[in-house]
Amino acid sequence: MARGMLDELMEAAGEAAGKAARAAENLAARGKEKLDRMALESELAKAQRQLGALVYSLKKAGEDNPALVDQYVEVIADVERRLSENEAAQAERYCVSICPRCGAQVAPDALFCPKCGAKLS
Repeated sequence: MARGMLDELMEAAGEAAGKAARAAENLAARGKEKLDRMALESELAKAQRQLGALVYSLKKAGEDNPALVDQYVEVIADVERRLSENEAAQAERYCVSICPRCGAQVAPDALFCPKCGAKLS
């Protein structure tokens, strides 16, 4: 009888350890995703600052270089696309919804967006 209880206890401990390991893996994955998103947001902000500085410099010098400006605009569009893909993948993976007004992630059962306050259907 004691052997059976010990086996049950060992099995329960193994299940608890497995759950803890899966929770830790999930937490680590979410942390990495958040870091990836922050890196994309930082990349976007940097590209936008560089475009602004370029346009300012060109305007101040009385010059025009649409090809160079277009290159910066393309870089920004690419980063925005990757951010959008990142958000969509996270929304799909974690079953969250996206606010149609501001694009923020919201809980599937939310009535209002926590970022912009828009009423959700």
